[in-house]
Amino acid sequence: MNLKESIENAASHLLKFQRDDGHFEGELSANAFPTCAYTLVQIALGQAIDDHLIEWFIQNQNEDGYWGLDASGGSDAEATLFAKLALNEIKRALGEDASRSDQLDKIEEVLSESPALPLNLWIVKIMYARCGHISWEAVMPPGFLSAAMRLMEWLRPVLPKSLLSRLKPPVKFAPPVRLFYSPVFQDLFVAEKYTLVPLFLIMEIHTAKRAEVMEELVNWLLENRCADGSWFRIGLITAISLMALIDAKSFSNEQPGLLDDAALEAAIREGDEWLQSLRTNDGGCREAINLNVWDTALSVISLKAIEGDKYENQIRQAASWLLENQNDDGGWPFSGLPGGNLPSDADDTALAALALLKSGANKEHDAVRKSLEWLKDHQSESGGWGTYIPGTGDVSCVSITSHVIEACLAAGELQEEVEKAIAWLKKSISVSGYWDDLWLARNTYGTASAIAALVKSGHADCDEVKRGIRWLQEVQNRDGGWGEDMEGHSTQSTNEQTAWSTYALLSTEKSENPSAQRGIEYLLNHQNTDGSWPSSCVGIYWEVIGGYVDPVYPSVFALMALSRIP
Repeated sequence: MNLKESIENAASHLLKFQRDDGHFEGELSANAFPTCAYTLVQIALGQAIDDHLIEWFIQNQNEDGYWGLDASGGSDAEATLFAKLALNEIKRALGEDASRSDQLDKIEEVLSESPALPLNLWIVKIMYARCGHISWEAVMPPGFLSAAMRLMEWLRPVLPKSLLSRLKPPVKFAPPVRLFYSPVFQDLFVAEKYTLVPLFLIMEIHTAKRAEVMEELVNWLLENRCADGSWFRIGLITAISLMALIDAKSFSNEQPGLLDDAALEAAIREGDEWLQSLRTNDGGCREAINLNVWDTALSVISLKAIEGDKYENQIRQAASWLLENQNDDGGWPFSGLPGGNLPSDADDTALAALALLKSGANKEHDAVRKSLEWLKDHQSESGGWGTYIPGTGDVSCVSITSHVIEACLAAGELQEEVEKAIAWLKKSISVSGYWDDLWLARNTYGTASAIAALVKSGHADCDEVKRGIRWLQEVQNRDGGWGEDMEGHSTQSTNEQTAWSTYALLSTEKSENPSAQRGIEYLLNHQNTDGSWPSSCVGIYWEVIGGYVDPVYPSVFALMALSRIP
């Protein structure tokens, strides 16, 4: 297949992901934690457990008896413990149902093949305690944690923000519920807050039963729902929030008048309806409903990079959708929810703004102007950009900062902020010559993003770019591709990582680079006849959740790389 044919076929395949309203969206892969949590919610609601869900657990057990966190494979102790709990609860729910005897036999078989493991992660411990498999004493925090929290509160005014932003809840023991009332809670990453509150409520209902605390935690959950009935449009967070409200409703039945039963029932019903939309074709549940803002922005950018005029109508429709899904504050969330309360993040805001600029908008366009103002307000003191709000659990991220730089350069605005960001980017390179990243795997993406941004900002000959190029060349696999897992360990090549690494090398306008040429050959040789490329688990949520596959990624990143060939 020649280059022109490859690009045309790839663009044709990418357009299959465009929906009627103009946006692009790929179906994300299922993960163990949201699938297990979904199972517990269905059992708590008395819903029937379908065979398709049971088959997911059976099909995703590894030969060693473990389950992995995500579609990348591997074996994970916490995912295995959670899967075993879910299967045991399915067994209990099915009981003596003779019509499900075949499924019960299969469950018994997979459980018999699974190893005995000690409980470690407190989130999993809470699930075991909630289902009556361990005592709540095994979950509750030791006294020294409360003392440490009080000390942290006392020291908080004098501690540097860089330290506060890195504070994380403990792993083995549940933090005390009083954390909810502490200023330390405000310094946590936004997703951690959404995860902690329902877990605090579950703990409170099953232990101390303090009426005022339960009421405040319930109110927080009810007030922080998204417009579609989910919490943060995230599977695990929504599932544990539903478990908490189901438990609260049950407790309220015993204590009439304590909570607003009608509000609880509505939230549970709407949340469960949303949770059903997470089911994947293989029977499991994905962690996020979608990443359609990112998918749409990247699709616009990649189509514009090849033959923008040829795809003008599709680009215009996608740009219109982006405009309709911009938040009132000027930013974009990771998932389009018009009129919703999903918070804006810097990465989606930068790429959506860049897509609008590529599609013909200028810096005077109201949406672009508002997005630039949002980005300006959310730059950290260090010069980088984190995902959400600087100083509250967020750390600056290489790829996000790089995307903001590109958006600002395209608009010709925020020059002072760009210079500060470039300085941060240069300082963030590792001793080995790579940049690590938060949101895609891992060092290849950080390095590729940083190189592209520095080159486009006129720093192609700086030492950091040279070191980054040298590092990419050194870690290239023998087959001409690149690959690593979310911890940065080398793996077999993936099309996504090969594409963005090749793009970075070609961004230096040195098309004769042998590594870049081998990367191009890899992409051309691994493209399917329908124009697609096999997708891999390169997206990252966070450690306890694992990663995800997005079938849009190989197409958009490969098109960007191939568009750079002279």
